[in-house]
Amino acid sequence: MESKTAEITGTEIKGHVGETAGQVWNTLTTDGPMTLTQLKKKLNGQGDLLGYALGWLAREDKIDMVLQKKTLRLRLR
Repeated sequence: MESKTAEITGTEIKGHVGETAGQVWNTLTTDGPMTLTQLKKKLNGQGDLLGYALGWLAREDKIDMVLQKKTLRLRLR
């Protein structure tokens, strides 16, 4: 039986991750530092894409992630 799930190319994934990273950047610029939970709610719970975008921004040294009392807090550098 053939799967009806559409294949997503690497280029498309990078595009989605980049768009999500932009949304993260804009949200933190506008609203300031927030917890991961707050950010996820603001971006309508984008799950895996949000994680990839945060990794990208962290690797590019654009955000700080600080653990405060078992809560991950995010802010722009």
